[in-house]
Amino acid sequence: MYACIAYIGHVKPEDTIDFHVRFAWASIARQYGQLAAERGSTMAMGQTLLNIERNGTPSTQLGPRMGMERTSLSRLLNSLESRGMIERKADDGDRRVVWVHLTAAGKKERDRARNVVRNFNAWVAEQLGEARTERLLCDLQQLNDLIVQYPTRDALPGISQDDNTDSNAA
Repeated sequence: MYACIAYIGHVKPEDTIDFHVRFAWASIARQYGQLAAERGSTMAMGQTLLNIERNGTPSTQLGPRMGMERTSLSRLLNSLESRGMIERKADDGDRRVVWVHLTAAGKKERDRARNVVRNFNAWVAEQLGEARTERLLCDLQQLNDLIVQYPTRDALPGISQDDNTDSNAA
């Protein structure tokens, strides 16, 4: 983030959109993390359980859904498997594909995680009110749509690596 701030010079971090999105997500993650820790779990475990579909999910789909690298996902799946929350099964038709399925314990923990997410969202919606909540969701969806459309640095005219005087910038 600091490299981005150098490009906009006089703008304070708290005056940027990404600061508030990142700060909000960090706050949400902290809340979820604290609740998960009380159960001897982690937010990442709960998120993974929530992303496994009823009939299983190919392990290759979980990483992109959660924004995780393959190595981190593998460690996480190993941890969930050792806790008896998931089981991995090779695909009958293609032995290269590994399906991840929830066990009974995994379903129970997934339901707890789902309730935490629902309760948190209901609480925030109650605090904001229906109209502001709807507006926030629409605005965030539009922000996500715009981010996908954002041109890469190479596509932006007049910006080069040499323009940044911060020697630590990427």
